[in-house]
Amino acid sequence: MGRGTALTPPAQTSGGGSGARDLPIDRDPLRIQAMFSGISSRYDVMNHLMTAGLDRRWRRIAAAQTALAPGAPVLDACCGTGDLTIALAAMFPSSEVTGLDFTEAMLACARSKAARCEARGLPAPQFVKGDLLALPFADDEFAAVTVGWGVRNVPDVPRAFSEMKRVTRPGGRVVCLESTQPPPGLGGRFHLVWMGRVVPLLGRLVSGDPGAYAYLPASVEAFPRAQELAAIMSGAGLVRVRYRRFGFGAVAMHVGEVPEVGGMTG
Repeated sequence: MGRGTALTPPAQTSGGGSGARDLPIDRDPLRIQAMFSGISSRYDVMNHLMTAGLDRRWRRIAAAQTALAPGAPVLDACCGTGDLTIALAAMFPSSEVTGLDFTEAMLACARSKAARCEARGLPAPQFVKGDLLALPFADDEFAAVTVGWGVRNVPDVPRAFSEMKRVTRPGGRVVCLESTQPPPGLGGRFHLVWMGRVVPLLGRLVSGDPGAYAYLPASVEAFPRAQELAAIMSGAGLVRVRYRRFGFGAVAMHVGEVPEVGGMTG
């Protein structure tokens, strides 16, 4: 699926809009919740198939970008079945790692993985049910927040990043790993065939829910491009926002920092 590129700062943009395409994508929370409940048991298999197994490596890279100090608490929002949460726990064993999701079936899968980690004597995160748009945590509660393949599904992307910034301490990082539209060229042509034809076919064969994996390419098309997402993060108050692409440009990892008290604001 291609190697990653260096972290790139966003180009200067004007306006404070969401950057999303004007496309008919239904992000109603109840519908999204029902969709992920229906595919929870096959979610991991599909992730690995869609990325040729590289999603594991990308999650480890995203976890490392939190740059946590020993013992610093971290939140993985929209944690799904918990792969990124568990990667954080493995990488930072002295930290208190919390995974949050609003779909109980996904959390059940995550808790099962955490129990297996505990049985092997490995660090295990805790999981809680909650909404990214109204995080049930105090201001400045975490040293870093991650979100992997989750923010694309919320109806208010700027608010999602404002919430992640709110619960992150000054100097801490917000790290977002998400599917995105690749730049024009070979990557764009490959993405068009892979996401538009192959992934929906895999969804029908593997997950048993063709609708969920028809939604995936449509939601990526409607989501802000990488530069636009960087601008949204800046608009939410994060500074030094940069991003790196993976998978022929079809996946982007964005990193932003919460300003230090009395420090830089841009």
